[in-house]
Amino acid sequence: MSFIAIVELSIGMIFAWLLLSVSAMFIQEWLVSLLNWRSTMLESTVENLVSDPVMKNQIYSHPLIKGLHSGANSEKKPSYIPSSQFSLALLDIINNSSKEAYLIQCTLYDIKTEISGKKPKNYKQIITTLNSAIGLTNQAMSADAASPLAKSILDEVKAVIRNISAEYPIVKPTIEKFFREYGTRKKQLDELLAQPASPATQNNIALNRINNGVAVLTLTNPGLKQALDALIIEMKDLGDKTENQITTAKNSIEAWFNSSMDRLSGWYKRRAQVLSFIIGLTLAFSFNIDSFQLATQLWRDPSVRQIIATQATSIVEQNPNGLNQVDPNQMLSVYMQLNQLNIPVGWIGSPMQMDSQGAVFFADNFQKRCSVRPVSSVEIFGLRLGDQCYPIINTPELNDLAGWLFKVFGFLVTAAATAQGAPFWFDILKNLINIRSAGTISDAKATKTPVQ
Repeated sequence: MSFIAIVELSIGMIFAWLLLSVSAMFIQEWLVSLLNWRSTMLESTVENLVSDPVMKNQIYSHPLIKGLHSGANSEKKPSYIPSSQFSLALLDIINNSSKEAYLIQCTLYDIKTEISGKKPKNYKQIITTLNSAIGLTNQAMSADAASPLAKSILDEVKAVIRNISAEYPIVKPTIEKFFREYGTRKKQLDELLAQPASPATQNNIALNRINNGVAVLTLTNPGLKQALDALIIEMKDLGDKTENQITTAKNSIEAWFNSSMDRLSGWYKRRAQVLSFIIGLTLAFSFNIDSFQLATQLWRDPSVRQIIATQATSIVEQNPNGLNQVDPNQMLSVYMQLNQLNIPVGWIGSPMQMDSQGAVFFADNFQKRCSVRPVSSVEIFGLRLGDQCYPIINTPELNDLAGWLFKVFGFLVTAAATAQGAPFWFDILKNLINIRSAGTISDAKATKTPVQ
């Protein structure tokens, strides 16, 4: 076999894997969207980052992050959060964590989590009322803690909680338990804030608020406090320049968040590759795409090799910048054209007419019976549907165990190739087409060289 033939064989195989990878990519995107993988994995990562589901909920309900939600009533959580918005939201929550409204909000989230686990009668109504109370605490945190407005809002929140206890006695023990804990935390908070500020921050209101907020996390989220202590320790070395201190804290939190997003990206890619392999294996089995059988056919049929190489060249020329935006109609057109070729793909062949006894007639009155379990040469492996026999094609004999094992291995090779992704195969295909073009030109020149 010539060098060009080997290149065309490689192009044919890689083009087939490229088409499968594109199909798997569309299916994978649909599944990922359906299962909300990105948003779910991001939410899980944020919760691990802040060491507390309550803090995660507070971040997601913050206006800076809430604006990234989508769908009706903003029920769809974001699949991406910019690090700058995350750091600003977290710093804002920390700034307000020394307020009574913050402690009440943490208590409401604890109540909501326990009730969500038990799901008592009238569960939805209770959760709706709790969500409205949590929204009121957000308003209270945005106001000055000592203002009449903040006090009025908190009085309204406490009234809502009392109404829930009275209207739904089944959740009264849960509410009483968490508000006893709230009373203890409130007393500890007052004692904590009564302590004098450190000399380095006592004249710096903004920095003092951050330090107080981080200190309050000792009561509500000690894991996050320890992380923030390590992140913002540099602020103490920047003198009295508040802008530098706040910027340093913000940048440290952004770097911390970006580091977690890098790990999330690696986790997502590994998970997506496993899904791609499963999709590839499903496609290989569903459409009987055996890489070894396909390679054998391309080896034997030069005309099929050349047609596929031409199709592959056309795809590469129409997408000079890669497959960043795949045109489904273009791919469908390629599928339709390749379907006309003699390619060993699919389980079922063209239907053949049978007589009343299930016999299929061939030339010279030769006949074979249609059977799903052929045991002799006068039977054809096929499915009987009505008066039609649908032959099972591209398979070894039923009793050929080695042949079937080899076919399964061919399916696995197809799945593994599909999992590599369309961009991987497109780049290799482009290089092979360049090699084929250069080889074709060289052969043409050699043919035109006069014989001396």
